[in-house]
Amino acid sequence: MNDDKMTRRFYFLNVSVTVVLLFAMLISVYQFGSQAWHGQNQIALIIPGAKENLGWDRSQYLALKTICEESDTSLVLRENVPADYASCKKVVDELARLGIQQIIFTNGCKLSNLENFEKAYPKIYFCTIETISALWTTGRYSILSFEGSYLAGILAGLHTKTNHIGYVAPYSNSEVNQGINAFTMGVQRVNPDAEVLLAWTNSWDNSANEEQAVQSLKARRVDVLTYHQNGDTVPKISERTGIYFIAYNESYPNNKFCLASIKFDWKKVYGDLVIYERRHSESSTSNISYANGNRNTKHAYGLAKNVVSFETSDKITTREKVLLDTAKWEINHGRVIFSGDIFDRNDVRKCSANESISFQKLQSDMNWLIKGVKIVET
Repeated sequence: MNDDKMTRRFYFLNVSVTVVLLFAMLISVYQFGSQAWHGQNQIALIIPGAKENLGWDRSQYLALKTICEESDTSLVLRENVPADYASCKKVVDELARLGIQQIIFTNGCKLSNLENFEKAYPKIYFCTIETISALWTTGRYSILSFEGSYLAGILAGLHTKTNHIGYVAPYSNSEVNQGINAFTMGVQRVNPDAEVLLAWTNSWDNSANEEQAVQSLKARRVDVLTYHQNGDTVPKISERTGIYFIAYNESYPNNKFCLASIKFDWKKVYGDLVIYERRHSESSTSNISYANGNRNTKHAYGLAKNVVSFETSDKITTREKVLLDTAKWEINHGRVIFSGDIFDRNDVRKCSANESISFQKLQSDMNWLIKGVKIVET
């Protein structure tokens, strides 16, 4: 074989190998690159119930859906996901395989679980409502819902005729107890003779237990109540049994027994979190750098930031409106609700006259209920 033939064959071989490599690279970029790009333009929302459930689930889904539509982002929804580690991990692993880089929990996923997810997927930005105050890198935020509960207590204390006021809640934890305690402090501010009757349901969303709780409160002459539950069972049963109620996370303008609603502007909350992630994502060459502390962000949303609101109906009196407006003004101008002399149900002092309870203690150590709360059997 002469040198010319050898040269041509060698040249042909080189060209063939180059073409194959380029083709393989194009396929790789198309398959994996497009998947990564697609993942960056998706946000996953994980909720404990269904998006149709009035209240907690529906309000957050609708807010994030609107944000995604406005920012040309796809919303990937996973419904009916329990908060236990195995259930959350299964969904997180699936979303990670899809290349999604922002995952939002609404079900209060435990801190230890989130830490495990972050270690496994350092490039994913995890967001959740904070129930434990600690230094960790997951995007965290707090809703000062107890400010709305305090106003609800003022209204309930003013509106009751029997001095028996009800509260329906799932179980004791720092977040739930904040609402119960703030509500009771609001009641005591305007009506020290009133009693707050608390009925546990042992679940965030259990219609049978919630109905039983309302019926038990009705049997104890409760004429005004509020609640901290996922769905709309409590409002339905309250209307059926003739009890005035203050709604949580939903409006009921056509319900003749709804006095007011504690509402949250989830669009603002998630708008801030999504914008925060996008800005840092665009300014960083590698998402891994987030795990070094840049993503250890803390947002606390309350009345002053117009995230927590207290919407009243036309059923309240002029006096009730004036006293509520006064309390709102105080909170917006720095009033600390958990301050002054506070005792728990065992007469143990939790706060002194010239002190206030720190936010960290509210989040991690409020495992007690304030004096004036009576737990009833359901």
